[in-house]
Amino acid sequence: MSKIIGNIQLQKKNLVNLGLLKKHLPIEEGDLFQVEIEENGRVVLTPMKTIPADQAWFWTKEWQEGMKEAREDFQEGRFKTHASMDELLEELEKESET
Repeated sequence: MSKIIGNIQLQKKNLVNLGLLKKHLPIEEGDLFQVEIEENGRVVLTPMKTIPADQAWFWTKEWQEGMKEAREDFQEGRFKTHASMDELLEELEKESET
């Protein structure tokens, strides 16, 4: 549900002051915002956090879908435990033979 918190005005040099948001969101100077323009002309600002490039794979759509599936499997009890790495490898080997 959206909530109107006030109005902002375009200032000189095309600047916009987002100080009004600080009362409602945990944002700080220097934070990034994704800017989305919807078909109806509405502008949506979404606060973003940067991550190191070598960790970007974790936030891909495919990886996050896999994480969601794994979480659901775990919550539903669809997992196995093994007493040792050797036991796990033996089971994987048997499964690959079938």
